[in-house]
Amino acid sequence: ADPSWLAEQLRKIGFEVYVDEFIEEALWFPVEGPQKLDLDDVECEIVVDKFTAESVYLGANVYAPGVIDIKGSCKEGHRAAVIAPNNIIVAVGRLANDFESKIKMKQGLVVKVEASVFRVPSLRETLYYEKGYIYEQALPSMYVAKVLDPKPGSIIVDMCAAPGGKTSHIYELVRGKAKIYAFDHSRKKIEKLKRELMRLGHKGIIVVRADSRYLDKDFPWLKADYVLLDPPCTALGVRPKLYDRKTGNDIVSAADYQRQFLRTAWNILKPGGILVYSTCTLTMAENEDNIRYAVEELGFELEEAIPFRGSRGYWCKECQWFHPHVHGTPGHFIAKLYKPK
Repeated sequence: ADPSWLAEQLRKIGFEVYVDEFIEEALWFPVEGPQKLDLDDVECEIVVDKFTAESVYLGANVYAPGVIDIKGSCKEGHRAAVIAPNNIIVAVGRLANDFESKIKMKQGLVVKVEASVFRVPSLRETLYYEKGYIYEQALPSMYVAKVLDPKPGSIIVDMCAAPGGKTSHIYELVRGKAKIYAFDHSRKKIEKLKRELMRLGHKGIIVVRADSRYLDKDFPWLKADYVLLDPPCTALGVRPKLYDRKTGNDIVSAADYQRQFLRTAWNILKPGGILVYSTCTLTMAENEDNIRYAVEELGFELEEAIPFRGSRGYWCKECQWFHPHVHGTPGHFIAKLYKPK
């Protein structure tokens, strides 16, 4: 859909929306908050897991799988505070009908949220989302496919493709006229990825469940013009984030794990091919240190990660960082590497 047309349609149904001035296919929506929650008449507390709490913090409702405890005398229709595991109140709302049996069955709506600390637009409830005109993605993630800059007629591999945002963006950039392989190791994630591509109407993407550390061995014929590697990471840049717990060992282990993917990326990339490496974390070990390894040990050459909207790296001046406190976005890192002919 044309972005300007879609923005106009969304405004007609009450959304405040703007066309981004740098990425023509991007729309952005203001986030409301933070707001102080009215705790008057709150009669009980629903404790939820961290993942649920961070979603509810932005206005999502509470569903049974995310509930870990109930405190107080809770009854249907009561006003409840939704509490994160670290005791932060993230929202208030009304308890749904038959919520106790839903919790036991781990299925169904438990709290209809009335007010949250922040609120983002509910795009998923619109017809335009259902029709596949919209994919929700943070700004830095949009730049990953733009930096890759894939061309029609090429062979493209997304090594860690789920949930599908970057894969689908690549598809749009080449107008569906490239051979795209989307790999992921998790069966559950692969099924979700397939559903998402179906919703978006993206046909012809080859979705494969595999451990991408071994693509060169499991698919020896696979040779790509472009490789996108967004490997598992410590995710310290993800927002919202109520709290996190990571040790030095967690970071070192993640960086070592990521290098296994980098070695395979080198092996499946054609000479003259392009690799874009990105993470949603903020550690040097998982980002610039891994790029140094890719250059000095594997033989890649650095290229400018353009288009450029973030901050330059420390030793890796061609790399691009997005910092939450500087750019007002989730934390992210992007590097572009060339395999010499």
